[in-house]
Amino acid sequence: MRFLEVDRLPKLISTGNEELDVKLQGGLPFPNLILIEGPHGSSKSVFLQQLLFGALKSGLRAVVITTETTSTDYLRKMKNISLDVRDFIIKAKLRIYSLQIAERGWGGELERVVLRKMLELMKKGSLAFDFLLVDSLTHILSPLTEKETLTLFSEARRLSSEECMLAFSLHPNTLDERVMTKLRALSDSYIKLSIATLGGRTVKVMEIVKLRGAPTTFESTITFDVDPAFGMKLVPIALARS
Repeated sequence: MRFLEVDRLPKLISTGNEELDVKLQGGLPFPNLILIEGPHGSSKSVFLQQLLFGALKSGLRAVVITTETTSTDYLRKMKNISLDVRDFIIKAKLRIYSLQIAERGWGGELERVVLRKMLELMKKGSLAFDFLLVDSLTHILSPLTEKETLTLFSEARRLSSEECMLAFSLHPNTLDERVMTKLRALSDSYIKLSIATLGGRTVKVMEIVKLRGAPTTFESTITFDVDPAFGMKLVPIALARS
């Protein structure tokens, strides 16, 4: 029965934001392993919440692992920017797990427990979910070895070839650049978020470094801002500079 459901899943997943879908020529390719890298304040969480909203609206079952906030607060923040997903919780289409990791970390012991639990979940693959979102991997990966980190991404890469979408966020300089280069290579898609000032206006800049399976005509650089009531609002570069 599950195989029939997988066959019906679209090969382009809407982001739930019409403007962004237009820039991406229809949405994000599915399946996919997406690595999103950006500093604090670059709206990584909002972007991931937008992807989650679109995935759920497209019929995918999602699992969220957040180290940034509680499950209740995660839902509240999404509702505040008009991305209300509470009905999907009720319909058992969405599960949210909160891991409140202190900024100083747990010394490696509990992070390895989290890694083991994540791998157990991922091994279930499409039997458990179609879309896995982790926001963020920063505190989880910081104390881990290179081998442990690559094990996680290798398993994620396997899943992305078996009808699953995975999106991971990470702060810059979390890991050695040599390891980061390997993670970017393992990922199907790599998106960099940054903060820029154009014409005296502060905006977020999304640079799509690579996007597996995307049309060749998609826009690789997108500027946006976050409206407190409506979430992501794309800002034309000409307008941002004016």
